[in-house]
Amino acid sequence: MVRVPYKLATAALLLGLLSACVPPPDQPAHFTRMGRFMGLIANCGCSDITPARMLAEYPKALGDRYPADEVTAMKGYIDYSSMERWENQYLICAETCAQRCMVQSVVEPLGGKGTGEAACLVSERDLHLTDGVKYHSGDPGNN
Repeated sequence: MVRVPYKLATAALLLGLLSACVPPPDQPAHFTRMGRFMGLIANCGCSDITPARMLAEYPKALGDRYPADEVTAMKGYIDYSSMERWENQYLICAETCAQRCMVQSVVEPLGGKGTGEAACLVSERDLHLTDGVKYHSGDPGNN
């Protein structure tokens, strides 16, 4: 009988569980996150696509990757994120616009100014979105 140290067995089990939690590279971003990303592209000026234009034309950028009900629901996420204003907005915008191939995949079908990158899938695994932060001032008990 071969004895495996419990730490090694535990590490192998954790690695197996974590790898099962990571989405595959070809899975499109969840429709809520995709909607926020598209709104942020317009909000942050990653392209010349305005928030109004993004709202009007966003289905063109989605291809056939989302069912109709998710495409419809996505509009609210685009609308909200196209008007986001947070204390850390500069970080949110920097991160959004830095995902150049994904930005390209959204603006290219809309005929917007591109990033110069080849378009790539906006995947759940690779899309990074920073949460908004609202800093509280005044009474430290309200933080």
